Amino acid sequence: MSDGADQPMELTTPARPPGDETGNAPVVSGPFFQRPDWLSFGLTAVVVLAVYLCTLAPEVTLRYSGILSTSAKYGGVAYPPGFPVWTVYSWPFANLLPFSNVAWRVAVGSAVATALACGLVAMMVSRAGAMLLENTPAFTCRRTTEQYLLRGVCGFVAGMALGLSRSVWGMAVVAETWAVSYLLYAALLCLLLRWTGRPERRRFLYAAALVYGLLLTGNQELFAMFPALLVFALFNDRELGRELSLLISLPAVSAFVLGALGLWRWPVADMLQGVGLLSAFVLAGLAGLAVMVRTRRLGSGWKPLCLCAGPFLLGLGWYFYLPFASMTNPPMNWAYARMPEGFFHGITRGQFERWHPTDEWGRFVEQLWILGREMGKGFGWLYLVFTLLPLGLIHRTCRCARNWLAGLTAAFVCIGPLLMTLLNPSTDKASTDLIGPYFGPMDVVLALWTGLGLMVAGSIATKARPARVTAAASDSVPKT
Repeated sequence: MSDGADQPMELTTPARPPGDETGNAPVVSGPFFQRPDWLSFGLTAVVVLAVYLCTLAPEVTLRYSGILSTSAKYGGVAYPPGFPVWTVYSWPFANLLPFSNVAWRVAVGSAVATALACGLVAMMVSRAGAMLLENTPAFTCRRTTEQYLLRGVCGFVAGMALGLSRSVWGMAVVAETWAVSYLLYAALLCLLLRWTGRPERRRFLYAAALVYGLLLTGNQELFAMFPALLVFALFNDRELGRELSLLISLPAVSAFVLGALGLWRWPVADMLQGVGLLSAFVLAGLAGLAVMVRTRRLGSGWKPLCLCAGPFLLGLGWYFYLPFASMTNPPMNWAYARMPEGFFHGITRGQFERWHPTDEWGRFVEQLWILGREMGKGFGWLYLVFTLLPLGLIHRTCRCARNWLAGLTAAFVCIGPLLMTLLNPSTDKASTDLIGPYFGPMDVVLALWTGLGLMVAGSIATKARPARVTAAASDSVPKT
C-alpha cells in the first residue's frame, strides 16, 4: 500500500458539465467566497491594523487634520465637497472611544478602514486567483490544503503590500478622509468580482452602484472610474452594458460640448475638457453602439438599468446630509450648506480651482513618466515584477476570470493614466507629493495584480511535482 502522500488530490473546482467548453459554468457550486478567502481577509486586516495602531499620529497633523477632526466630533460640514459619508463614519470613533484626543480617535477610524480595505484585497486575490488558475494543472493537481495555503499566502502578501505602500500608509494613520475612500473602492471591486463570478445575480451589481455613489460624495475625481465600470458591464452582461454605455456616453459628450461653449459650469464638464477622459467615454459609447448593431436590439435592458440608477442616486443622495447638519450650526460649518448657495458651493468645490485636464500629448507622456516613477517608489518595484504574469493565462482560463482581468485592466487605466490627466500636475516635487494620496485606488489594483501574479509564480515554481505524484499513485495501483 502507498502512504497518504500518494493518494489522488482533491480539486476545489468542480468539473464542467458535458458540452460546456466556453467557461460559462458557475465557478463554484457552494458559497462564492470560501474558507481560505475569509481567513486571508481576517489575518491581513488584523496584522495591518496592528501595524497602524503602533504608528498612529498622536495628535493633529498637517493639511486638513484639525478641520476634519472638528467636523467628525460634531458631525459638521467639512471643506468642499463636505465628505458626508466620511463624517458619519468617523463620528462614532470621535465620540465613543474613551482614549486620547479627538484627532487620535479619528485616526483610529482611518486605520480600521484601511485595514479592512487591505483585508478585502487579500480576499479578492485568494478567490480570483482560484478562478484564474482553475484550468491550470500545476494548481489543480495540488492537494486541497496546498491550494488553500497558496491562496491565503498570496492574498496576505497582496494585502500587506497595499497596506504598507507609501501613499496608503501615510493616510491610514492620520485624521484624513482617504482611508474611507480606499475602503469603499476595495468594496466596489469586491462586489464587482462577486458579480463577475455569477453574472445572473445582479444584486451585487446594484450594491456596487450604491457603493460607487457613496464614493463620489467624497472623491469626485473618481468620476474617471466610470468608463471602467462600463467595461465590467459590457463583458459580464451584454444587454446591460449596451444600455449603460450609450446612456452614460451621450450625456458625457453633451456635457463636454456645453462646457466648451461656456453654457454649463459643473465639475463633470470641466473634467471632460482634456483628451483622456472624454476619449474613454467616446470609446465606451462606440462599444455600446457596436453591441447594439450586433444584437439588433436597444432598450431591452431598461429594467436592470433603472435598478442600477436607483442605488447609485441613493449613494449620491448622502450629499443632502450637509444641509441638515448645517442647520444644527456645528463648530465646523463650511459654506453654510443649509442655504442653497452654500450647498451648491460645497458640492461643486467652489472654493477650489476648476479642473484643468491635460490637453497636450507631450505633457501627457511626461506625466506618464512621473506616474510610473512614483508608482515604483510608492508601491515597490519588486511587486511590480509580478503584475504582468496573470496576463499569460488569459487564453486558458475561464470566462469569468477573463472578464475580471479585463475589468481590472480598465480600472487601472482609468484611475492611473486618466486620473493623471485629470489632476494635471506639474513636474516639481511639491506637486507630485500633493497628488500622491489620489492614487491609493491605483495601488489597490496593483496589489490585486501582484497577488494574482504571485499565485501564478507559485504554481509554476512546483510545476513538476504533480507528475511525480501521479507516477507514484499509478505505481501503487495493483496490476491485473
